[in-house]
Amino acid sequence: MLNNMDLEDYQDYRVAQNIKVIYPPILIIFGLTGNIASLIILAQVKHRKTSTGVMLIFLTFTDSLILVFVVFVKWLQYAFEVDVRSSSSVTCKVHVYFTYFLMQLSPWILVILTTERICSVLYIHKVKRIFTRRNVLILSLLCVVCLACLNSHLLYGFTLDYHEVFNKTSCQAMKHHEHFMFKIWPWIDFAFAFAIPFCVLLTGNIIVLRKIKNSRHFRKSSVFKRKIGNRSRRSESDSMTKTVSYFTKVAIILSLAFIVCVSPFTIFAIGQPYWFPMETMTSRRYARLMLLEAVLHLFMYINNAINFVLYILCGSKFRADFVNCLCRKGCRLHRSTTYSFNSRSSQSSQRSEVL
Repeated sequence: MLNNMDLEDYQDYRVAQNIKVIYPPILIIFGLTGNIASLIILAQVKHRKTSTGVMLIFLTFTDSLILVFVVFVKWLQYAFEVDVRSSSSVTCKVHVYFTYFLMQLSPWILVILTTERICSVLYIHKVKRIFTRRNVLILSLLCVVCLACLNSHLLYGFTLDYHEVFNKTSCQAMKHHEHFMFKIWPWIDFAFAFAIPFCVLLTGNIIVLRKIKNSRHFRKSSVFKRKIGNRSRRSESDSMTKTVSYFTKVAIILSLAFIVCVSPFTIFAIGQPYWFPMETMTSRRYARLMLLEAVLHLFMYINNAINFVLYILCGSKFRADFVNCLCRKGCRLHRSTTYSFNSRSSQSSQRSEVL
C-alpha cells in the first residue's frame, strides 16, 4: 500500500517534477506566439471567406485556450505551488470541466475540417454550397453544445476534499462519483477525445489521399488529349486544384500530428488503473508512474503548440501570406517613421524661417 511515502528519494520522481516545471513555459511562449501569428494571418479577408479558414481559426483559438487554461494552470501548481483548482469548490469544478471539454473540442474541430476536405475532393463543385461559413459555424456550435452537455457531470461530481496520502485538501471526485469517474468515464472520454476522431481522421485521410492519387493519375493520362484552346480553362482548374491541395495537406498534417502526439497519453490513461492499481501501489511504482505521465503529457500538449510550424511546413501559400504580413507591417512602420522625420524637418525649417 501507498502510505506516507518519501518520493524525493526516487530519481524518477525528481526527473518528473523537473519536466513539469521546465516544459510548460517553453510550450506556452512558443505556442501562443505561433498561434497569435496564425490568427493574424488566417483572419485576413481572403482566408475568412473560406470554411476551412474559419475552422483553422477556431482550432487555433481552442489550442490557445488549452495552453493558457490547462498548461499554464498546471505550471503554476508545479513551479509555485499555486493550486488554482484547490482555491475554491467553484474553481475546482470549473477547471476540471473546461479541461476535459477543451481537450475533446480540439479533435472534433479536426473531424469537421477533415469532413470538409473529404467533400472538397469528392464533390469539388458542390463543397462551397454545402460547407458555407454559416453551415460550418452552425456545425461548430452544435459540436460545442453536445460536448458541453457530455461533460456536465463534472460540475457536480468534483469538490474539495482532504487527501489522506498527501495530507492536504485537493480537488477530487466525490465518493458517490468515484466509480463512474474512474471506471466508466475514462472510456467515454477515450471515445470522444480520441477513438471516434481517430477513426474519422484515419478513414477520411485515406479517402482523400486515394482520391488525390487517382486524380493525378487521371491528369497524367489525359494531359496529351487536351487541346490548345483549353489552356485558360486548364490554368483556372490548376489554380483551384492547388488551393484545394494546400488546405487538404494542412488537414492531413494536423490530423497526423494529433494522432502521433495524443494517442500515447490516451492509451496510457485507459490502461493506468489496470497497469498501476492503487491497491498494489508502492513508492517506486508511483515515482515511475509520475515520470511516465509527465513525458506523455508533454507530448500531448505539444500538439496544441505547433500549429504555426505545421502551417509553415505545409506549403508556400501560408509562408507567402506570413511574409506579406511582415512586409506590410514593415512598410507601415517605415512610412510612419518617414512621416515623423519629415514633419520634424518641416517644423525645424519653419522655425529657422521665423528666426
